Amino acid sequence: MMKPLLFSFALSLALSIKAEAESSFEPWSYTDKDLYPGAIVSTATVDWNGEQQVAEDKRSKSLKLAKDELALFGDENGWLAVELIDIPKGTEIEVEVGIDGFLKPSKWKGTAKKHYPDARIFPEAAWDFTALLANRQPRPVTATYKVTLNGKLLGQETETYIMHSINDCPFYVLWDEKGKEYDDFSWLFAAYVNENHPIVDEILGEALQTGLVDEFSGYQSGDPDLVYEQIFAIWHVLQRRGIKYSDVSTTTPGRYVVSQSVRFLDDSIESSQANCADGSVLLASILQKIGINTYLAMVPGHCLLAFDDGDHNNAEVIGIETTKLGDADLTPVKGENQTPEGVSKKEFKASLRTFTHAIEEGEAQLEQYWKRFMRGRNPDIQLISILEARELGIMPIATD
Repeated sequence: MMKPLLFSFALSLALSIKAEAESSFEPWSYTDKDLYPGAIVSTATVDWNGEQQVAEDKRSKSLKLAKDELALFGDENGWLAVELIDIPKGTEIEVEVGIDGFLKPSKWKGTAKKHYPDARIFPEAAWDFTALLANRQPRPVTATYKVTLNGKLLGQETETYIMHSINDCPFYVLWDEKGKEYDDFSWLFAAYVNENHPIVDEILGEALQTGLVDEFSGYQSGDPDLVYEQIFAIWHVLQRRGIKYSDVSTTTPGRYVVSQSVRFLDDSIESSQANCADGSVLLASILQKIGINTYLAMVPGHCLLAFDDGDHNNAEVIGIETTKLGDADLTPVKGENQTPEGVSKKEFKASLRTFTHAIEEGEAQLEQYWKRFMRGRNPDIQLISILEARELGIMPIATD
């Protein structure tokens, strides 16, 4: 008869041999072969599950792993993981993931409390956020995945990914080729709305100098007409800044990820160019700063801005077609004080006409898509509340 100590040693050795013989792993990425710095940066502190934790090593007591549910370990909010196949009970596991220049070697260690046919393990990622923010064009990167079981190396794999530009914003991730199954990432566009950018205060100062409004008080007056006046003052200054519509929104396509390029505020201002998303993000940033609730309205192939005309339950959502910003040629803002009074009034009227047309077109598009906004069944038709995105934890991407 085998002694208990010897039997225990033999069992441990058998489990170790079995783990080495049958266990295997594969690299796993939420966005397949494409990585998006904007998504990684803007969601760095977001916990999608809140108090309900689903990772096996920190699972909430009220939750149980369903029979066919994939076991998760580590950072359940992560983007990169390893898929481990056939893990015997008691196996000591160590996983390491790294990407040269972008992700410092990130490890997870733990012990399997039971047999897992398969599991996904997310090490807590040590991203180099400075490098991610600085990446302005797509480039190939090599990720290294290493797995150790019971102190012995199971294997090391490398994967080549495309690290996209910080300006490439994922829209949705497809899970089937027909597009019926997808994860909606449209709320990431809110990360490009930056009410804290220094240029916002600069534009607000210029808007006050026009004399169109005495102050920016958001909804404090309770008068929707004053809300429109504040928005028009900002619109007028952006036109004096010479912002023109530029239909540049293409990105290097991902296999399963639909994305769009979005300029940061200072890029739009300095280049005097904005596509539909750029212009909407720019104006939304300024309106958010003065306390006006804004939305990015995504419709097939297009983006426009919307805002609440009040802060009460009966407030109306008003659309603005921001591509109309370039429809008036006004005197540059720096030369306004030297412009004859009669010319200024003429230009104010020209600016007001484009603003009125922008509201009319925006309203028509909101009316056309409103029911589908509310149903939320089409990934190409989304109404993104900046306020709700902030409450979710999507913060502005800081560019300076």
